Amino acid sequence: MKDVHDPMIAAADDWRARDLAVLWHPCTQMREHPQALPLFPVARGEGAWLVGMDGRRVLDGISSWWTNLHGHAEPRIADAIARQAHTLEQVILAGFSHAPAVELAERLLALAPREAGRAPLARVFYADNGSSGVEVALKMAFHWFHNRGEHRRTRFIALTGSYHGETLGALAVGDIPLYRRVYAPLLLEALFAPSPDAFGARDAAAAEARAHAAADALAALLEAHPGEVCALILEPLLQCAGGMRMHHPAYLRRVRDLCDTHGVLLIADEIAVGFGRTGTLFACEQAPGGGIQPDLLCLSRA
Repeated sequence: MKDVHDPMIAAADDWRARDLAVLWHPCTQMREHPQALPLFPVARGEGAWLVGMDGRRVLDGISSWWTNLHGHAEPRIADAIARQAHTLEQVILAGFSHAPAVELAERLLALAPREAGRAPLARVFYADNGSSGVEVALKMAFHWFHNRGEHRRTRFIALTGSYHGETLGALAVGDIPLYRRVYAPLLLEALFAPSPDAFGARDAAAAEARAHAAADALAALLEAHPGEVCALILEPLLQCAGGMRMHHPAYLRRVRDLCDTHGVLLIADEIAVGFGRTGTLFACEQAPGGGIQPDLLCLSRA
């Protein structure tokens, strides 16, 4: 039973009231607070655990929205952040440079997926977050064809059940009604190919068959829009916000080959699946034949 005289519980209740007086929370129906779904005020993090103001410990099983791969309050990370803040906290990259930006870009490019016979990824563009990274990739893909004089290539292909963020461009290539329904009149019209997700498949053979059937449907979609598509964007191996729907890696090889055949750029959104979450450093590396290399790679969080 709740002890209303416990000072820790009283402090947590006070904090909930202060929060609800000034904040709207993302992806939240605010009418659920404070009764149906009381907020959990966090005092601190300890590795995989969150410690509440009332002393309760909660396992952070979603890594704070897939962000803290190395745990909360990791001493080595905290020390590195402190050292950097004492040297340089931020400077505009337009017309300026600094060591962390260059060194991180060099290390990212050295780690990026590579495919035999294809020039490696060669440049890093820093954005603010995952959605911004997707926006940048969409604009770069379009602009590349624009610079080549191919002005009909203005369409994007995404997968049903996909999620790429909540800014307008990223939302336009997502297919989760909860997020996009209200904003549909504001969004560009993307083309959606069937998801290859293996939900309900009996075994690996059935999952692979679904992947090839989805790839055949993608091929038909590309053939129906010749010279119109500038890029295809997908979450390799796992559609996270779409319900943790996984697909067979054979789909990635088919997609890479189809994009090459039709002259379409391939954008891999590894914001939620990169940096070891699927077993390899990048999910693209699990495609048959040693992995695939996207034309643009979106990374964030980790």
